[in-house]
Amino acid sequence: MQPKGIKEIYQGYFNIIDEYFGSIKHYLGPDEDSHIDLGLEIASYPLISDLVFDATEDIDKAIENFWYANLKDLIAYVEQQDCLKCVYSGDVSPPILENFVKKSALYIDTVIIPDPIYNLVRFQKQIAQDNKYYLNKLIRNVFNVWKLKDLVLADTKERILLILPINLDLVKSEARNKLIEKAETKFISYTGSLFDQEFADKESCFEYLSHQKSSKDIFGNIKRYDILPNEFKKFETLDGFLNNLHATRKYTKIPIGTVGDSFGIYISAQFIRVQEHQFMCQRLNAEPIYDDQLPWFFFNYEMGGLDMDAAIATALQQENFEWLTKVPLQAIKILREEDKLEYMRGVIRKGITDLKAKKVKDLLEVSEIIQKNIQEELRRHAAEMSDLKKEVKSITRKEIPISTGGYLVGLIPYYGFIVSLPFILRDIIRLLGQKKRTEQVIEEKERSYTNLLLKSHEKN
Repeated sequence: MQPKGIKEIYQGYFNIIDEYFGSIKHYLGPDEDSHIDLGLEIASYPLISDLVFDATEDIDKAIENFWYANLKDLIAYVEQQDCLKCVYSGDVSPPILENFVKKSALYIDTVIIPDPIYNLVRFQKQIAQDNKYYLNKLIRNVFNVWKLKDLVLADTKERILLILPINLDLVKSEARNKLIEKAETKFISYTGSLFDQEFADKESCFEYLSHQKSSKDIFGNIKRYDILPNEFKKFETLDGFLNNLHATRKYTKIPIGTVGDSFGIYISAQFIRVQEHQFMCQRLNAEPIYDDQLPWFFFNYEMGGLDMDAAIATALQQENFEWLTKVPLQAIKILREEDKLEYMRGVIRKGITDLKAKKVKDLLEVSEIIQKNIQEELRRHAAEMSDLKKEVKSITRKEIPISTGGYLVGLIPYYGFIVSLPFILRDIIRLLGQKKRTEQVIEEKERSYTNLLLKSHEKN
């Protein structure tokens, strides 16, 4: 399929958003997190939220029909692309998708995210007890994606951002059942190791967990703290996570039960997510990428760590690269137009060979190397710009004034001879041409992606 066909397909996707949410689109503010604010604001007004909910009630049919008509062609297109692709897993969509893409696109050809509309209307809506809670999530995720409409539709050699419906329910039943069975086996094994218990099946796991009435019960019964995510290794952070997790259950139709039930459902879902993510990565010949350490931990626990490209892509999402979010979105297109992505990969990979990023410290080590490599490249670029500007100043302040001065008196000494006026004019024209060419190089470099990186880094 030609890129034009892909563009037309995604134009249809955004037409659905315009059809259902066009009436509130103009309330979206300019801030990077304005989609989050809009979701909260719309959901907080009883009458307005009811009207918006009713107006978008049948979007599930529209989005399912859209993917039914286009998914096969898009999957075929992605499978054929011989480039570095990464499939995202984490929240419904990255909290601020624009920032996620800015960091990712420095290294990755194509970022693939699960369609948040499909996953919300197809699954979250079915279990939502509170329409306002569901509507808040729907609006913030819809506009999170809508903000990057121009990037999705951009005519670049490789698609910078792709949206696909990624969910095990779309996998053929036989393969899906095998993946779910594998996830359950991993869940039973992990839970058994964690609490030093022998569990025959998933039911016995949940039976044990249901008796854990509080965070303190769970933390006190854990025997293998070494196989916990870092966030769960201290009671204070585990308690905060579990209380928040348990509190959100009131917004769903899932029976609330105990804190242990909530913990079990969360852990079980993480292992299902791992199978889903691995399956889609293999299907699309892509690498996994994360922006959250919890799903990243469970993927590593089962798969044994991220390979080099996936580790670098995930390391770029760490906090010490937050300055990359200050780079204008347009800069990503400039990077692709300059055909400098492979060059930037070379810069970033310097000193990074074969690795497996399995622990948080591994990611931190990778991010430190990347940070050092980028800073060296920015220093090199800054020095080059400085030299070019000095060259222009030298021509302007020294050589041209000397020649011009000689021209004004009509004579200029040269090797003991009297230089004629035509020679002086040729000299001035040559210097002016040299100055103009150097200024053009400076102008091109100032518009370059590397210079935009440099300016964003200086502002940090």
